[in-house]
Amino acid sequence: MAVGVPRTSRFKDYIDRILHAPQTEITLVVLILLSVTLVVLEVVFETRGLTNRWVNHLQAGLTSIFICELSLRYWVARNKRRFWRNYWLDALAIMPMITAFRLLRLLRILRLLRAGILLNRSLGRLSSAIATSLGMQIGVFMVIGLIVLTGGLATYLFEAPTNPRIDSLKDSMWWSFLSLVAGEPIGGEPQTDIGRLIALMVMMGGLTTFAVFTGVVSAVMMRKLETFMDFKALEIDELRHHIVICGWNRGGHLIVEELMADCDMKNRCAIVIVVEETEEPAQALRHLNRSQLYFYPEDYTKIDILETVGIRHASRAILLADATHPRTDQDRDARTVLAALTIEKLSPEIYTCAQLLDRRNDVQLKLAGVDDVIVTEEVASHLIATSTRNQGSVEALAELLTVQSGNQIYDIPVPTDWVGKQYWALAQHLKQQSDALLLAIESIQNGERITLVNPATSLVLSTDDRLVIIARQAPKI
Repeated sequence: MAVGVPRTSRFKDYIDRILHAPQTEITLVVLILLSVTLVVLEVVFETRGLTNRWVNHLQAGLTSIFICELSLRYWVARNKRRFWRNYWLDALAIMPMITAFRLLRLLRILRLLRAGILLNRSLGRLSSAIATSLGMQIGVFMVIGLIVLTGGLATYLFEAPTNPRIDSLKDSMWWSFLSLVAGEPIGGEPQTDIGRLIALMVMMGGLTTFAVFTGVVSAVMMRKLETFMDFKALEIDELRHHIVICGWNRGGHLIVEELMADCDMKNRCAIVIVVEETEEPAQALRHLNRSQLYFYPEDYTKIDILETVGIRHASRAILLADATHPRTDQDRDARTVLAALTIEKLSPEIYTCAQLLDRRNDVQLKLAGVDDVIVTEEVASHLIATSTRNQGSVEALAELLTVQSGNQIYDIPVPTDWVGKQYWALAQHLKQQSDALLLAIESIQNGERITLVNPATSLVLSTDDRLVIIARQAPKI
């Protein structure tokens, strides 16, 4: 017994994987559509007095397959109540029907709902965005098709012999559709009691279904209208000197807010956010003025995507550690490195700032020519250690790191008339004329950028140097 239980469990898991495999679900969709087609043929042959033995044999074979499938699903189901809650319509559709009750055979059409669920699940494997946008539409159209098909076939079975307005299956299908849309029998009043009952069911189904259908169509039209009203004065491929943000994570909206809060940038720099299909950026930034914001839902590691967003004409590129999909830290850094290599190859002059999760990947980015590399955990750890060591100073650092209040850090070139003069003299001049503090000097040494914080007073400024200053606004010198 101890040996048999694990084997049974493994076999159940194996059967469960087969039942939920994409190939199995697509096969079931095809078989369900074939079964519905056979139901239509069976009704047509019967009303015309033709033999339908081969149709009955095929239908019996398909029913046997469906019985085996549901039996296996019941056997492997861990929660039997949940099974009946999910598959009671399918069980009703495959029950052997008494031939005397012709209407009951139409219950096989109920499996169209299962076909819609399986189809939507298959779309979800290809793209979650497609499944989200088309899932409701598929469900609504499946329900409409189910009502029209069932009503048309039932009407053809019971009304065709007595109702002169219904001569063919096409007439009954058209009658069923018009009755569904109009909410009343169109094209002929039913002549039999069963026909009247069918007409009532079709009309009641139409009232419910088209309320849902109207809601779906309205939602789609509102999204289209919102997209149209959000039209930008410039298309993405016409942008120049813009900022491209590749990837997205929880800190992305703070970066965009800071960039848009800078008076020197918000009116002249558009921001293009390139991220794989997700609504996270749009949701996080919905409170901002989006006239200068562009969202491009594609993979930013591909060359053609970067060229589409105008990376050759962009002034800056920001590479975030993308967290929109479940990946390991190493995979996220690998995507950042790949995108950085591609960007520097396409536009060597662009300024690039990359966010890493592991400092060991810094070497590849430096070799690629990335200007600045930020390891988020290191920066946060240094801030915590500095605050603990000094028992404060965090507020001063926080003020310098935001443009929304107080003083900020600015990076400006050395004025030509100050080249060859000492650092200290310029520092005094900046404080007196612009109330600015000269914090550091950035210089190029042996082809690499070196930052000298609080340099010696005797340091002589050169042409390629840049000044890192603290001020309330960018000084004009």
